Amino acid sequence: MLSLRLFTTATPAPRRPLRAAALAAAPLLLALAVAAPAGRAPAPQAAPFALGADISFLDAPTPRWPARTYRDGGTTGDELTILQRHGWNAFRLRVFVSPVRQAPDNSLERTIPLARRIKAAGATFLLDIHYSDTWADPQHQEIPVAWRGLSFDSLERQVETYSRDVIRALRDAGAMPDWVQVGNEITRGTLWPAAQVEEPGDTMYLPPQPYDSTLQWDHLTRVLKAGIRGVREGAGDTPPRIAIHIDRGGDWRKTKWFFDHLVAAHVDWDIIAQSFYPEWGHGTLEQLWQNMDSCAARYHKDFLVAETGYGHSHVAGNPDMVWPLTPQGRLQFMADLINTMQRAPRGIGAMYWAPEIEAWNDDGSPGPVVFVLDRLADLTARPASHAPEHP
Repeated sequence: MLSLRLFTTATPAPRRPLRAAALAAAPLLLALAVAAPAGRAPAPQAAPFALGADISFLDAPTPRWPARTYRDGGTTGDELTILQRHGWNAFRLRVFVSPVRQAPDNSLERTIPLARRIKAAGATFLLDIHYSDTWADPQHQEIPVAWRGLSFDSLERQVETYSRDVIRALRDAGAMPDWVQVGNEITRGTLWPAAQVEEPGDTMYLPPQPYDSTLQWDHLTRVLKAGIRGVREGAGDTPPRIAIHIDRGGDWRKTKWFFDHLVAAHVDWDIIAQSFYPEWGHGTLEQLWQNMDSCAARYHKDFLVAETGYGHSHVAGNPDMVWPLTPQGRLQFMADLINTMQRAPRGIGAMYWAPEIEAWNDDGSPGPVVFVLDRLADLTARPASHAPEHP
């Protein structure tokens, strides 16, 4: 159980940031104390808050993360069923272009059976199209080997055709996604170098030099429009909501830079999806809340944390790692994140990435974070003056 210490602070006035000392010491306090500014009401929720997980490893195990037997209360089960039993109601699956290389076999063929299980279970299904035959993230956005050598116009058509065919195959299999990500963590663009963009102040992962901002952004937005067209063509009369996913959950300045370009190019999407990992220095809960608040005001879009988790830090001297790096610390982080998002404008859900890696005990029993919704009332019922002790 987390130890507690007394911490007293006043509730901030509307639109005034919390004191830095309070933020550094009290992620739970922030989640409880912060409220929407005067004159700004969160958009009505069309569906319950989505607590979800990316379970793409479940049917594509690897030597590093092999298949395992799951148990809950002494009874053998499967991860999807056990998570649902404890209130998790949304699941994400990634899909790589075939043939997949240097990555788990998350091909469309391998994805469809698990997608059907998600839909049969009545859960929300988020499909994450990578537009790559291997991992795609802010450090890697490789053109699939099968698509290399195409002109940009041909590549644009290929994105539309591929997106249409993926969605049509899922629809025909009875596994139509509810939400679709057109790209994965595309802060620096996708299909490098053709649709790669230069992030302000970045010195790594640079696009072709000398950099032509107009050309590269034109390429990126054309690719996104092609992917969105393809998704909607494949869906027919049941179009899913479109999510655009970057990795700047606590960074409003970079978020504004990215999505302003999409607005200027008339890209038509529905959900701002973000990664928010303390271990990668993605910011504080206050910064996440401020980003959500600013996005709601500027773009009038719903906000999804499409990837999150709490593991070992990848950043030296990381100030964002304010919860204990323990199973109980992971539980408290998720409780604080959920409460922050539910109190922010237009927060629709959070997805825990690969719970198979750290959310389960070695014997296959669920770790504390699996029970976050079961424990949420207990974890947030403390007086606002109490906060988790930090290491």
